[in-house]
Amino acid sequence: MKLVQLLFVCAFIAGCTGTYLAAIAPNAWELSGRVPSKGDKPLLHENAEMLSVTNRNRVDNSSGYGDDRSSSMAFGHVTVEAANMSSQEYAGYMTGHANDNVRPICAHARIAEAVRFPGTPLAFAIDKGVLTRDRPAVAAYKHAGAQLRNELTRELAERGTGKVVLFVQGFNSSFEDSAINLFELWSAFGRAGFPPLFSWPVGGHKVLGYLGETQNGDFSVYHLKETLRLIAATEAVDEVVVIAHSHGASVVTSALRELLIESRGAGLSMRDTYRIETLILTAPDIDLGVMEQRLVAETFGIGLGQINVYLYPDDNALGVARWLFGSLRFGAARPEQMSRESRAVFQGVKPVYLILVQDAGEYDRHNYFRRHPVVLSDIAITIRTGARPADPERPLEHLDLNFQSIDKTYTPSCFGSSNRSGQ
Repeated sequence: MKLVQLLFVCAFIAGCTGTYLAAIAPNAWELSGRVPSKGDKPLLHENAEMLSVTNRNRVDNSSGYGDDRSSSMAFGHVTVEAANMSSQEYAGYMTGHANDNVRPICAHARIAEAVRFPGTPLAFAIDKGVLTRDRPAVAAYKHAGAQLRNELTRELAERGTGKVVLFVQGFNSSFEDSAINLFELWSAFGRAGFPPLFSWPVGGHKVLGYLGETQNGDFSVYHLKETLRLIAATEAVDEVVVIAHSHGASVVTSALRELLIESRGAGLSMRDTYRIETLILTAPDIDLGVMEQRLVAETFGIGLGQINVYLYPDDNALGVARWLFGSLRFGAARPEQMSRESRAVFQGVKPVYLILVQDAGEYDRHNYFRRHPVVLSDIAITIRTGARPADPERPLEHLDLNFQSIDKTYTPSCFGSSNRSGQ
């Protein structure tokens, strides 16, 4: 009986984000006190091309990448466009100022792989206790990394920005769905900055898929660290925003924890080295106790500007994950559920904001980051302005300790400004 229950649970979680639905339009910004008209210049940058980095396997079909692992990273470009509306109409929709109730339909993502890295680990030999790496493999790897940095530099110059917005998807999300999700997020905040996608191998709908995809997340930590290192090594980058959903939050925080340890060991500042000003975790599928250790015991938070965590206690997928692992998931936590020790832990972490989404069940209990109009709005304004919950641009209700509350009455405002910290 237990085996049958386990198979059901794994299948349920693996399929929790299976069907792609377009984002719901966010609550409108206040744009200098008026709604854009048809004659206005489009809010969105005309070039909708994004950068992608992935360690998925390459497949010979329109999707470009499959659901299995690859030992080698690849980077290239991915383009998503609305199939049923103009760029101006889509701009209006994704900033909450649509002229009608037409919902966008996203065309398939166009994928163009540019460079594939050599597989890792790179070949090496040990002779008399001395490790020697294969020189051609090292040279090829460095060359691929230089090409990625050069491409990122070119894209940032073209768009007149130094801001990078990196998105890491959660469970059971195809490469294409991940690209569309990033396209929606990027469009919701007016395409400020430039958005790379890091897509790790998930989405196979396999039996025991949840456990298998958890292992794929562990496998991907190294490649994500390499991606963050390459972004940090790009001189044109002034600021990095990282957005992660579901188990992508575990992949991201594992990678950042290891980079923090490396930085400390080298006597460097994590924040100065990687320039990550904002970390956004939505419905994070992480053990609450593990996250407490990362945030406080290892002082994870001081390496970043601010951390915004969106929580929904009745998240169905995280509820099943709690049953499976026997521990409360960070993305389903609320103040009264926490022990005295937990409450003390979060009280001491000042730049971490835990945002309770009060009515996510009306939209999508696990994918509310793009299906709930106020959550999408708050993410958009945070990225565009750099505002924190205490700032007027983000009218969140303070509850207790680090907890804030947000519901469908929330209406953000950027007061017509382009960006507090620069586009």
